[in-house]
Amino acid sequence: METTSTQPSVTARLAAFCAGLRFEQLPAEVVERTQLLLMDLAGIIVRAQSLDSTLAMKETLRDLGQDRGAIHVLGTRETWTPQAAALLAGAAAHSLVFHDTHPHAQLHPGARVIAAGLAAAQRAGAGPRELLVAIVAGYEVMIRVALGVNPLAHSQRGYHLSATTGVFGAAAAAGKLLGLSAQQLEHAFGTALSASAGTGQFAVNGAWTKRFHVGNAAANGLLAAALARRGYTGATQALEGREGFFKVYSPEPQPEAALQGLGTQWEILQSGLKPYPCCRGIHAPLDAVMALHARHAIDPGRIASVRVGMARRSVYVVGAPQERRRNPQNVVDCQFSTHLCVAIALTHRRMGWDDYEPALADARIRALMQRIEVFEDAQCEANFPRAFSAVVEIRTTEGQCWREFVYAPRGEPETMLSAAELRAKFSLLVRGALGERGEEALFQAIARLPQGGALADLFEFSGGNTP
Repeated sequence: METTSTQPSVTARLAAFCAGLRFEQLPAEVVERTQLLLMDLAGIIVRAQSLDSTLAMKETLRDLGQDRGAIHVLGTRETWTPQAAALLAGAAAHSLVFHDTHPHAQLHPGARVIAAGLAAAQRAGAGPRELLVAIVAGYEVMIRVALGVNPLAHSQRGYHLSATTGVFGAAAAAGKLLGLSAQQLEHAFGTALSASAGTGQFAVNGAWTKRFHVGNAAANGLLAAALARRGYTGATQALEGREGFFKVYSPEPQPEAALQGLGTQWEILQSGLKPYPCCRGIHAPLDAVMALHARHAIDPGRIASVRVGMARRSVYVVGAPQERRRNPQNVVDCQFSTHLCVAIALTHRRMGWDDYEPALADARIRALMQRIEVFEDAQCEANFPRAFSAVVEIRTTEGQCWREFVYAPRGEPETMLSAAELRAKFSLLVRGALGERGEEALFQAIARLPQGGALADLFEFSGGNTP
């Protein structure tokens, strides 16, 4: 067995933490946050069942005979094999770019962790509390793996962080539900290492590949856990080893960060929820625009110029190259275009999922995008990655100048959305698919999880209005 004297045994310690975690150990605030994250993601999965990318993936899985299983996906009556269900749920959960976010780790943990957890829980006949514990385990592993690989250094190499680290979180959640021991979880992480993949090349043409990344991480994490359950051996020291994840995938790994406060410092509590269906880097600019709308009578036709300041990484992801961001061709492009999202917010005083398609065909919004410039702001750069700050400066044709700085966007732990806002988001996503009765039933089923009950309640009203 490979040994290292200078690196902490991250893989073994994370595996032992997951194997030993019990519902009774979870602080009340952790249970509450886990419920919120599950509720939020459930709404997204339901809404995304009718998307073109989801429908294409379903047809492909049927072509491959993956519809001959008994595992449900939220929002549909169809059943699938466990891996196919995890793939579909994970891809759907990521497709709206409306899911949770962990700013310090620079990723979105829920889609792959919860997707794998829901599939594994059904396969294992697990109870609601077991599901909640597994989700917590998956979040803690995925976030800590991201911190250990050094999120910025890893992503600057071109990796899609939520995909590459997601397979480990999915393996942890699925492994917990399948009853793996600490040693078996180590093997699951060793196999997950071989499936850690995903780069940012999807951004060149707005490809659905980004959505596949996350579903693939969920499905492969489940497979890694299932293999370990049957005695299939995986690479030891998968994270900290000489050719493990940290050293191969990052020029500057920080493995000690993966273990800091393990078991006492709950990283899941640092996860926030989004009010807008776009990349998190665009949220502070949108909050700034909404604040300016509240104080000024903004006429989009009289805007001479708009300058949006961000951290360097945000400029790279959602602001550059500017000519491309000013000319989005599809919805994925829109989700990563500061220019388009800010133009929508300036024009309509809102920015929602249903605004994308009309905006692509709106000549006024197209014209306004050409007057928007994104730049690197020194204050925002200094705040990153503690906060995804932004500043918005609007100049009118009459010579007025309005400015708004936002330190951290709404929805972060310190700026969490209200219960009413979260409920409204859930209703907006779910009601059209499940109807009013189905929406309320799903909401209440998630609310009852800590008290026990049947996991099947989550799927009782699935697919009320969907194929």
